[in-house]
Amino acid sequence: MLEKKRDKMVKFLSEVGMAPVIPDGGYFMIADFSALASKVDLSNEAGTLDYRFSKWLSKNKKLQGIPPSAFYGDEDKPLAKNLIRFCFIKEDSTLEQAEEIINNLKKTL
Repeated sequence: MLEKKRDKMVKFLSEVGMAPVIPDGGYFMIADFSALASKVDLSNEAGTLDYRFSKWLSKNKKLQGIPPSAFYGDEDKPLAKNLIRFCFIKEDSTLEQAEEIINNLKKTL
């Protein structure tokens, strides 16, 4: 069941240009959003790039991701600058909404 949800998220994140890292277990996946970073205006957001992208996605598209640098010490935060973390253990209807948001994002880029 979780594999199906994971694979669904991998598919729609990949289709918008993100590069998901497919986990072998757990409930979260990391995706590299660097291909999108230059296509959206993050100038109104503060913080590291992953925080700025996560805030922008939440405010403008109503999709919440987690900035992974929150889990890093100050000297290692740059390692996560192009990454966002998503949880895929969600109701099917929630994943369908996320897919719709990502598909709409793809149309506007």
